[in-house]
Amino acid sequence: MAMAFATPTNTFKKPPSYLWFCHPCPRSTTSIVTSSSCRSMRSSDSNKSLYRWQVQNLHTTKDRFCSTSMALTPFGFNSWSNVSTMSFDESRRYAYTRNNQSYADFRLLVESKSGNSYARMVPRGSKDGIQENTCITPVLDTHLQNLFRKKDEKPQTWSQAREYAGSVITEPCKHDDIQKTLRKSQTLSPPQGQKLPELKQKFLEDTHVNVVPKKDLKLEKPKLEQTLSPPQGQKRPELKQKFSEDTPVNGVQKKELKLEKPKLEDLNETYIVPLDFKEYSHLQKKLTSIYDKVLVVDNISIAKQVVEKLTTQYRHLVHACDTEVAAIDVKQETPVDHGEVICFSIYSGHEADFGNGKSCIWVDVLDGGGKSMLDIFSPFFEDPFIKKVWHNYSFDNHVIENYGLTLGGFHADTMHMARLWDSSRRMSGGYSLEALTSDSKGIMSGANLGPNEELIGKVSMKTIFGRKKLKKDGKEGKVVIIPPVEELQRVEREPWVCYSALDSISTLKLYERLKSKLSNREWKFNGVTKGTLFDFYEQYWRPFGELLVKMETEGMLVDRDYLMEIEKVAKVEQQIAADRFRNWASKLCADAKFMNVGSDTQLRQLFFGGIENSKDQSQSLPMEKEFKVPNVDNIIEEGKKTATKFRKIKLHAICSGLQTETYTASGWPSVCGDALKTLAGKISMDYDFIDDDNAELDENTTDDFIELSDKKPGNFSKVSENSYGTAYEAFGGGSEGQEACHAIAALCEVCSIDSLISNFILPLQGSHISGRNGRIHCSLNINTETGRLSARRPNLQNQPALEKDRYKIRQAFIAAPGNSLIVADYGQLELRILAHLANCKSMLDAFEAGGDFHSRTAMNMYPYIREAIESKQVLLEWHPQPGQETPPVPLLKDMFASERRKAKMLNFSIAYGKTAVGLSRDWKVSVNEARETVARWYGGREEVLRWQEARKKEARRIGCVYTLLGRARTFPSTKNAPPSHRGHIERAAINTPVQGSAADVAMCAMLEISKNARLRELGWKLLLQVHDEVILEGPTESAEIAKKIVVDCMSKPFDGKNILKVGLSVDAKFAKNWYSAK
Repeated sequence: MAMAFATPTNTFKKPPSYLWFCHPCPRSTTSIVTSSSCRSMRSSDSNKSLYRWQVQNLHTTKDRFCSTSMALTPFGFNSWSNVSTMSFDESRRYAYTRNNQSYADFRLLVESKSGNSYARMVPRGSKDGIQENTCITPVLDTHLQNLFRKKDEKPQTWSQAREYAGSVITEPCKHDDIQKTLRKSQTLSPPQGQKLPELKQKFLEDTHVNVVPKKDLKLEKPKLEQTLSPPQGQKRPELKQKFSEDTPVNGVQKKELKLEKPKLEDLNETYIVPLDFKEYSHLQKKLTSIYDKVLVVDNISIAKQVVEKLTTQYRHLVHACDTEVAAIDVKQETPVDHGEVICFSIYSGHEADFGNGKSCIWVDVLDGGGKSMLDIFSPFFEDPFIKKVWHNYSFDNHVIENYGLTLGGFHADTMHMARLWDSSRRMSGGYSLEALTSDSKGIMSGANLGPNEELIGKVSMKTIFGRKKLKKDGKEGKVVIIPPVEELQRVEREPWVCYSALDSISTLKLYERLKSKLSNREWKFNGVTKGTLFDFYEQYWRPFGELLVKMETEGMLVDRDYLMEIEKVAKVEQQIAADRFRNWASKLCADAKFMNVGSDTQLRQLFFGGIENSKDQSQSLPMEKEFKVPNVDNIIEEGKKTATKFRKIKLHAICSGLQTETYTASGWPSVCGDALKTLAGKISMDYDFIDDDNAELDENTTDDFIELSDKKPGNFSKVSENSYGTAYEAFGGGSEGQEACHAIAALCEVCSIDSLISNFILPLQGSHISGRNGRIHCSLNINTETGRLSARRPNLQNQPALEKDRYKIRQAFIAAPGNSLIVADYGQLELRILAHLANCKSMLDAFEAGGDFHSRTAMNMYPYIREAIESKQVLLEWHPQPGQETPPVPLLKDMFASERRKAKMLNFSIAYGKTAVGLSRDWKVSVNEARETVARWYGGREEVLRWQEARKKEARRIGCVYTLLGRARTFPSTKNAPPSHRGHIERAAINTPVQGSAADVAMCAMLEISKNARLRELGWKLLLQVHDEVILEGPTESAEIAKKIVVDCMSKPFDGKNILKVGLSVDAKFAKNWYSAK
């Protein structure tokens, strides 16, 4: 049997770097190759090129040879034999069959003779005993493990080649005395409870190299500095075996010693080296100590014994669980109906003993039985009374439930607990298991350790398994790669077991520390002591975390046909807008007709050619510049015989007086959306090309739209001259200025439509975010500093504002047949929270009176508005009676729209701690004018000002502020902090109690809805929360009843009560889609 390096056999999966060659004796005429990469058996006669690494050339005896070269995995032949298609148990046969993989049906026989262990492979079904044509020879121990060995030595000699490959050369074959031995204790995985053997290269005493006995062959050991990775910034030294030129080896000078030098390209793969050998040496000790605690469960019989203990003897313990998953892109794909569990681990603490002192179990799902293995553990996972803790419970829940299980007994998510303990870690390490458990001076200080136990934090996969990739020229690159997790589990078995088991061990230790810390911190609810923060977690965040996972599982149904239709409309409208701008620009610069309107560089040249750089006046844009653009019209340029793929265009400045106030970081004029809107003003394109309510697409739609885009500018809508932007004067005013502004507005349309297409329309059609039933499953997370929910994959909370939702994207979110959606949202929740917290009388009175709060704010700020209302020249509000279509006099929001808009902005800005300086920028007024407006707002709301100042002092004094339910947001010290940093903390100190308390109210409302027995009976389920809004789905026949229950739950969210000094206004509707229910 010999080892060789594999050539790729599958374009979709990189093969391992070795093949197993099962050689019959030379008297036999055929050889069989068993390839772990392609899972096949074939004659090796057609694969002679793969024999480059066979060692048959090293020693021959009368033209006969037999070699044994074993490239074992890091921890033994037993693990590798299963991967190399030498499968010998039913669970592995099942795994290959499940994955539609063929495999060589060999079995490995191990027996003991004369004190030695013997191993041989025989075809399944054959009779036991030595096969006459089987070549069996003694085998040595394997080389250093891949993980920790000195792999940065490029082999230059066959001796080094054997070391590099982990190969061992044996004596010449003696066919008349066929024997093959394996030292079982060294080549198989070590027995449970024993430490790994020392890793070393062994050679048989009677192995020959150039007919020189090995025991007489003196080879100098490579120096350590040649085996470690070189210092940063230095080149890796040439890796070679040192022999002294003048030192004879058994009378043979080194220069006479013929050692074949393998070629690097023979490897057929990129050479890879470990990241840091010293670090790996330290990790080896850590991981070895972990392995001693782990019971590997890789067959059904052991699994049943373990589950019996978990569900009886140890059911009272708290168990930490973790999964490892393949076949999923965790950054892009939802775990609902995606991903494949390859293993999981359960750690039950020091008290548990699953045999030989093993307190942690590691379960092989990939090759240990697949779904059958998970089914064995279902009594444990589904038992609601067995306490289980997780880190990022949402992910593990979904990937396990993909196999048909229903998880029960959720006890804690350490990610949520860590956020509750310190909501500001996002800027100082984050909430990953690695970051939290490595914080020995913070969260993990005082961890409960067993006898002689060292605190070992979670170690990243990149740290353990990452490798630096070498370039083709042999130089070390910067790219770090990690093999697929399936390969790691099979090839680097023991370090992988340690890595994945460490996740559950770390999770339980983290839980214990967080529980202790939270239990020692007082919890005040609305200013009244209610217990500890762990009590808060158990009462609110634990059920809320479980509810969020259920909502993710439900998902939202999306009408993809509708999305495809509006995608067509959007692209046509985008093309129309782009053509509208090009047609105008080409009048001033002929080649602008062919420009790329999505190129910032080309737009900047067109608008600001010749302008100086704002940071370096020695630089300026050229007046004219040449660009390459796609030759979509197949124009044949002068001097060319045929049309080329690209053509050249020249763009020059079309206006010398165009100015901007917005610049890029490098000092050039910005052409971002806001900058273009400043140029265009508050106007739209000349024509409304499509009626959203009646738009229907057919095969002629595109042609009709393009025909519209070719129309000459007609009469512009009657627009106030003040509505035009800065481009109006720059292009001379009058009709030319108007045309310029409308054309630039068309360019703004291009950007706006592009944003809708790329951020909403296209992503919602992807299968990576939806499950098998077509529903979209976004991830809902408590990961903001204020406690508000965030969403990702996709961010369903980030929907376009209703007034800007030109394609009615919310209309794509629909109810299943026979169902409806209820959409319920709070009215001005954060302002009501502010009124309660500050106990502001004028705000409380305004909310008590009801109506338009922003109009009332404007009335109180501006005396002339109050006079107009009192004299009945305008109406504050109007509630039409049947038959009335228009109010008798104008409404305040129409007559004093500008003042109301400022009042509305102030209401929210002041609640969020915005200053007069920030408002002056928003309103484009002086700071003094902004201060006067702010002072008018505070004029009748002195309580708010006092409350805000108190929160600033609280943040400076104790370093935190609290929400309504008693959650804390901590801040770093403001001492010696720069003014900008201090200002940020003060604004956050004002914002957090308001926004965080609003999040508390929304959470309590959702818990009330989820606990409502009547809603469950009617079949209504929560799907999504968008800050102050919740969405449910259920049968249409009971929608009216359910709507009333939802409104009642939201208006009295605190166990059926409202503890605020102001009422909670809730608006709710039901319809077939989200848009119609808004």
